[in-house]
Amino acid sequence: MTNSLTFARQGDKLNSDFFNEYLIKLLEERDRSGLTDNIHEIDAIMITVDPGHSIRYVAELALMTPYHYLVTLESETHWTHILRIDMNSPDFLVREVKDPNTRGIFRSLNEVYPIGVHKPNSRYMGEILRVNDLHAVVQCQQEREFRFFSQDEVRKLELPGNLAISKPSPYTHNIVAYMERQVGQIRTYALGISSIRDDVHEACVIAKEKQAELGIDKLILPIDHLATRVYSQNREVAILEYLSLSSYYYWGSYDIADQNSSTNVVE
Repeated sequence: MTNSLTFARQGDKLNSDFFNEYLIKLLEERDRSGLTDNIHEIDAIMITVDPGHSIRYVAELALMTPYHYLVTLESETHWTHILRIDMNSPDFLVREVKDPNTRGIFRSLNEVYPIGVHKPNSRYMGEILRVNDLHAVVQCQQEREFRFFSQDEVRKLELPGNLAISKPSPYTHNIVAYMERQVGQIRTYALGISSIRDDVHEACVIAKEKQAELGIDKLILPIDHLATRVYSQNREVAILEYLSLSSYYYWGSYDIADQNSSTNVVE
């Protein structure tokens, strides 16, 4: 059994007594329940964009990253473009809302903020984590009072049906999803009708040609880390929440005085 408390703490930022107490409790509980050994790496990253923006965004990713266009999954109200490097790196799921008048929980989260309301469907949604046993993970997390969308809600949201998806975090507004997949198995997403769109494929071919022309195609490596900004009062609980939902451990935090902020790392 993994012992999540064996990793050394780094950084110069001091956390509250509340954080230090519950960090130990949650990691011990997570290890004891088997969650740490059942939950693994990030299998995919999900992003939604406003109508008419997905092809340009996929092309931008193809130029700026090692990702390649794989396939498009079409459902009633969304296109979902899948980008992949290989099975050792997480996929990118770029979702585009077809109708600008489509409304839902994720759009509502954007409309809370003055900036978000101008692009109500453009948002980072969250990560899909690979697990050994989906039923066991969800049952254990529900017993710990984490809430998940029902299968009917997942269907109405037009998200892959083979995922278990948490309700958005009250601290980050992101979701965490779980996908059952064993090492060596291909990633698949149970959603809509699969096709290779000529317009998306052509945009990516042009981007990759430009990438090679600039000589950066051999220089860019896969994703190194992800960052989410939170209000300072939500920092500690957001870290504890993510550690509870994943198998990451707390690496440490640094104060960034000249930016009036801190950087907090889990690995």
